[in-house]
Amino acid sequence: MGMNPSSEPEIMGYQDGQAVLHNTKAPPTLWSNVTFRRILCGYGISVFGDCFNGIAISLWVLQTTGSAKSMAAVQICNMAVSFLFGSVAGTVADRLDRRKLMLASDVFRGVMAVLIAISLFGWQASFPVVLLLLSLSMFSSLFQAPAFHASVASMVGREHIQQATGTIHMVDNLARISGLAAAGVAVAAFGGFVAILITGATFLLSAVCVLIAGRFPEVQRSVSQQTTFAQEWRSSFGYIYRNPLIRSIVLLNPVLILFFMSAMMLVQVMAVKVWEANPVQFGLIETCIPLGYMIGSALLIASGKRLKRRGRWVFIGLIVLGPIYIFLANVSSPIMALPVIVGGGAMFACCTMLTQIMLRTAVPDELQGRVYGVVGTITSTAPIMGLTVVSVLADQWGAASVLQGVGILLLATGILAATTLKSIRTYQ
Repeated sequence: MGMNPSSEPEIMGYQDGQAVLHNTKAPPTLWSNVTFRRILCGYGISVFGDCFNGIAISLWVLQTTGSAKSMAAVQICNMAVSFLFGSVAGTVADRLDRRKLMLASDVFRGVMAVLIAISLFGWQASFPVVLLLLSLSMFSSLFQAPAFHASVASMVGREHIQQATGTIHMVDNLARISGLAAAGVAVAAFGGFVAILITGATFLLSAVCVLIAGRFPEVQRSVSQQTTFAQEWRSSFGYIYRNPLIRSIVLLNPVLILFFMSAMMLVQVMAVKVWEANPVQFGLIETCIPLGYMIGSALLIASGKRLKRRGRWVFIGLIVLGPIYIFLANVSSPIMALPVIVGGGAMFACCTMLTQIMLRTAVPDELQGRVYGVVGTITSTAPIMGLTVVSVLADQWGAASVLQGVGILLLATGILAATTLKSIRTYQ
């Protein structure tokens, strides 16, 4: 792989007042970076497998038990595992070889998928046994994301972080869309056993991509003394608390995702109960959400270094989302809603992508796994709580009223965040 010999170490962040130098030697263009291309391919396949697996398991639970409690048990176990071990997985990603960790996660999940398929359709295992296997698979998956995200900055170099982040978000959305769509088709055409085996194959294929990507850049550590796992785990929370920018992002991201996912769920309810959308129109509404996100991602990629004052754009996107949801609450037809939903997805991309760029730029290489682990833990929990609350309120007051309330709250939150989170607002 060709390297840029003129690249020099540069400051990637600060820890305890000391500059952390990071070697930014990387290919001159993002797409000439073979390691990044192969890792990105593996990441996309892994996300596809996660979404595919979620639908396949959900359909099996509903078709086999017909119990909402069983579905809730699966969701609660996933949330509990993520909440309890997400930050732990991030610390492991900072202490071990991240490439080997991604390999181990993918291989273990592939093997677990095969065991789950055999347990369900061969051994006729009881639901608690299947729940245990699903929890083990979820536990393994926690290590893949922080190991991947923590490796991107050192892999592509500082000058390519914005382009790489936008590309990752686009691949992530494409993988999720295709995974969700393909899973239903696979279950209907081949049955649950084959569908879950396909899930296992995707994880193993992701492992192959990681394997052929080659070695990752070495993690640059700012301290030479050995520290224990517990000390490093605790230090992640201390680092986040002491760093105003990182602390602000950790607070803002879950709130943003909570509002966005709650609003999109309410839009789906309105599509059926208020707009009386037919199946084609409902499918278009579902497509517009990731389509808007990908448009926003593409615009940010195209803007490159021309985009200035990125912190302000985070709050522009956040504040605009509030009126978008208020407008959607008063729309009378699904056709009118389509372009507005696309615009909402683009604004959401503006907020989330730019904060990800800030994290990759500001956090030292040796701490990125821990920070992403904490962010992932909070981010995976907050939306579920929001969805639970708005679903109950929507049944009582109607989806349109609740969506309008969400829009007003988001607008107020955006204005409050823009005035109080100075570290994000002044970020260039």
